[in-house]
Amino acid sequence: MWFWFFLGLIFLGVELLNYGLFSIWFAIGAFVTMGFTGFSPWIQFYVFVLVSLITLLLIRRIAVKYLRKKSKVLDRITGKMVSIQGIEDKGYIKVYTVYLDGKYWSAISEEQLEIGDDAMVEKVEGNRLILKYKKGGNL
Repeated sequence: MWFWFFLGLIFLGVELLNYGLFSIWFAIGAFVTMGFTGFSPWIQFYVFVLVSLITLLLIRRIAVKYLRKKSKVLDRITGKMVSIQGIEDKGYIKVYTVYLDGKYWSAISEEQLEIGDDAMVEKVEGNRLILKYKKGGNL
């Protein structure tokens, strides 16, 4: 029983340091497993793994949806006009280099763009900008 209690506390400590819903599932699994200390260690282990996986699958998607905040930086970047500074071929896709808010960004677009073309930032996916070509766009 003490093993699962201390293991649960360790996972809670990791969660408090991480803030990313990283180990709370294991802490819940460890605390639930405390009720199964009369069973063999293998059964305890399976209960721990099963409860951890169930809580991960049932709760994570909902929790992340409500805890994730939309970044104000992304709101500020979306809709901005940028000028194509460079082009790099990466297989079947062209990656464009643009300068925005004092930083160089990688960007992709469905349209074919050339150096000097103006494009609008449609959205941000990961660390790449998704561009939409604007004829005669003003920076």
